[in-house]
Amino acid sequence: ARDILARADAIRRRPVGDGVGAPRVLRLAATNSPVLSGMVVRIRSRRPDLTLTVSSVYPSSEIVEHLENGELDAAIAADYPGMELRHSAAVAHREIVNEPAFVALPAGHRLKHRMEVPLAELADEAWFLTPDDGAGWPGVFYAACAAAGFTPAAVHEYLGDRLQLQDMIAEGLGVSIVQATTRPNQGVIVKPLTGTPLWTRYLLAWRRDQVTEDITETLFSSAHASYRDLITRSAHFQAWAARTFHLPRS
Repeated sequence: ARDILARADAIRRRPVGDGVGAPRVLRLAATNSPVLSGMVVRIRSRRPDLTLTVSSVYPSSEIVEHLENGELDAAIAADYPGMELRHSAAVAHREIVNEPAFVALPAGHRLKHRMEVPLAELADEAWFLTPDDGAGWPGVFYAACAAAGFTPAAVHEYLGDRLQLQDMIAEGLGVSIVQATTRPNQGVIVKPLTGTPLWTRYLLAWRRDQVTEDITETLFSSAHASYRDLITRSAHFQAWAARTFHLPRS
């Protein structure tokens, strides 16, 4: 029995793709990121030899735990400036993008004509916030509010369907910090925050002993291409980048 268990454990720990004729199964997870779908499509196209299992794990701290325990092979996680994710030498990571946080408002909001919205002018708003991600959120949001001179008047914790969230914003029930490439639905507008007080870094993390270098490169290039595609469909992000970095809009 001990011999059988030892052999089973060795098979479970075998690097992705090891073994002649063995199915190359890659266990992939992601936090709340729009990059995932485009990334998966590209991986399947570029590496038909890989079989992906994809799961959603919101807290980035849990993603690290799963990687450390060998329960995942790779993942998209998030962290924040000065609060970088910590992990052992068994796990590696590479930055996909460091992006600003924007705000989603009702289309009829009093600040709708502003190119950028000062965080302080949203002091009296009700906020929809995603819960603690174990990596620094929503602490970085409250710190930004404190630096702007206020404490949010009302906060509703929300982690659910993004379309439903936008419906509630469109109805004037609150505002929300959103990813910069978020595509607004009818009744919602997305604006940059003046001075860009909030940033989020998205990472590709993987187990060194489970994912080969060539697969790592496929994962990273697929995630990066997916993000670039999101930018091309985000006029408000392109406008912000053009103003901020004096770049021509594509």
